[in-house]
Amino acid sequence: MRVAVVPAARAEDLRKVLHGRGIVDRTVRMAKRDGAVLIPLTRDPPVDLSAYGARLEDRDGMEPRPRSRDPREEVRERLRRYGVPDGVAPTKWERFGDVVVVRLSDAAREYRAAIGSAFAETLDAQTVLEDVSGIHGVLRTPQVEILWGRGMEVVHREGGVRYKFDVAKIMFSSGNLPERTSIASKVREGDVVVDLFAGIGYFTLPIAVHARAERIYACELNPVAFHYLVENLRLNRAENVVPLLGDCRETAPRSVADVVLMGHFSAKDHLDVALDVLRGAGLVVYHELCPREQFPRAPLEHVTEAAHARWYDVESVHSRILKSYAPGIVHAVLEAHVRRRPRTPMTR
Repeated sequence: MRVAVVPAARAEDLRKVLHGRGIVDRTVRMAKRDGAVLIPLTRDPPVDLSAYGARLEDRDGMEPRPRSRDPREEVRERLRRYGVPDGVAPTKWERFGDVVVVRLSDAAREYRAAIGSAFAETLDAQTVLEDVSGIHGVLRTPQVEILWGRGMEVVHREGGVRYKFDVAKIMFSSGNLPERTSIASKVREGDVVVDLFAGIGYFTLPIAVHARAERIYACELNPVAFHYLVENLRLNRAENVVPLLGDCRETAPRSVADVVLMGHFSAKDHLDVALDVLRGAGLVVYHELCPREQFPRAPLEHVTEAAHARWYDVESVHSRILKSYAPGIVHAVLEAHVRRRPRTPMTR
């Protein structure tokens, strides 16, 4: 059997990614060996295992898994008992700590109370929320309503990192899990990192916990997110992070960075800041929404144009689609290694 061998601290993150690709063999138990976890696979994964410190092996003698009940079926049965018709209730959800978030169709809204109770009881949740209309505004604020319970503040654990936040006030995208869990591998020992859009520490915290950066400057405009960023630095004992409240145009230090993180969809308008933050050369990790047919051309053009305007050359680029964002729109990520050109003196 083909298995992925991954350090125990990264095993759950890799398992979620592989499970999302449908290639975890659910008929076989995962196993532990010398501080590592062996994840059984149905085929070789289209995932960079090295980002998780993992590798592939062939292994015999894996223990079969007894068949267990699907939690989705348990939710469906509970909903039927509460009188919610099949085909109306939600079949998917997201969980952050003790809070479960669901989306409801128009037809499901008359059963809001029953749906909230069913999910809370089946999944042992403190609170069940409806995601009403996604994320809004520059500050990326979610719009949710309570179906059951009242507690909004959670501590969500992921990849050995603890994220504390208020689900009603702070966006947390489970679709960005691969990026959060692999970001530390981009940072070399002794690097200085500037995160221009730190939020609650989505990328800053994995780097602080898992990499050996000399210092991380974390800029955040949203006062609520900044409050949780400071809380999360304390929770994770991230002592090499300098939190900076305000617009990154004003707060980001200049000419200090080896790595610049741009994990916001307004990143294109701040590429000049990213290049001014670098100390002559380094890595820019750039995020952008773009039409699928324009990937990777459009993001690369934006980065290259900004680099040339600041006397930088793009030496190498690795581009990827992180996820689909909307019909025909993708969330693209570019890792661009850039270097400043020497300016030749003008002759008279």
